[in-house]
Amino acid sequence: MTALEMLEGLPRLDLRGFVSPVQRLERFSETIGVEVWCKRDDIGSVGLAGNKVRKLEVELAHALACGATHLVAEGSRLSNATRAVAAAAAALGLKCTLLLCHDEPHEPVGNLMLDGLFGADLRFVGNVNWLELAEHAEIVVRELERSGERVYRLPIGCASERSCLGFALAYGELRYQMRAHGRSVGTIVHASSSGGTHAGLVLGNALHGFESQIRGIVVAEDVYPDVAGTYLSFARGGARLIDAEVELTRDHINISEAYLGEGYGLPAAGIYEAIDLLATKEGLLVDPVYSGKAAAAIIDLAARNELKGPVVFWHTGGYHALFDPRYAKRIWSAIERLSGVEL
Repeated sequence: MTALEMLEGLPRLDLRGFVSPVQRLERFSETIGVEVWCKRDDIGSVGLAGNKVRKLEVELAHALACGATHLVAEGSRLSNATRAVAAAAAALGLKCTLLLCHDEPHEPVGNLMLDGLFGADLRFVGNVNWLELAEHAEIVVRELERSGERVYRLPIGCASERSCLGFALAYGELRYQMRAHGRSVGTIVHASSSGGTHAGLVLGNALHGFESQIRGIVVAEDVYPDVAGTYLSFARGGARLIDAEVELTRDHINISEAYLGEGYGLPAAGIYEAIDLLATKEGLLVDPVYSGKAAAAIIDLAARNELKGPVVFWHTGGYHALFDPRYAKRIWSAIERLSGVEL
């Protein structure tokens, strides 16, 4: 059996219900001067849209096989991953505890509101770094296990060797869709933080002969001491799980922190212009925390003639942050400034 056959036969759940479409962004492409398509992983069932779902389809199939009764995940109050875990737990009849950095806000909005709506136990641990957050999660796992729960812990961003295989599969899905349109996949640009998406796309690209460039736009700082090395370890680990004999090196991990701006969840140059441009040209929503930074990168890289087309913007979801007052006021101000009209 080949590695691709093993990948296709991987045990996984169906949490999305359909294959997300790929669409050409005609007016956006004309505006920035590069052919851009969009892989719409931002759409799906209300609770489960976004790139994390592909990881969970593989990871939670394994969790159920292990007899898990309780999921534990960690992230910020803005986290798409924790929201997806909470929704998946509800859909699968599992209990769920989320460890969230930052203090509990006065207004539960965006992903945080959805976390609670899906019935997750929310535990706020204050302003801690990612390593300290993981330590809190370990304490909770031991506490739940002592109470008799069979806990399956999901790491930051649900990123792991196993879960990245969801995106190795996704690369093949996109390749098939683009070929149906008579197009190839020149470059994939996506928002990246914990690395599972990037690692999976890199592995999928390798399995198909390195046809494309994979460019990850880093949106969160200090997730790992060695970001590129961790991404590479996920991709190599995923390859081992399917017995894939592919040579992967650091040169295949093409990530950029140039569009991080002031940090995770904080402003970056061009981000509000990108939000406005995609909304007005395509009716497409991107958020200021994740996907908006990748969109801003595409606009800037196009202006620098640094993109090999056709370009696929992999929309990883996260539009819920648009409704957080913390961002909504800034976006509204940007719209007024960009349009020149007081709203």
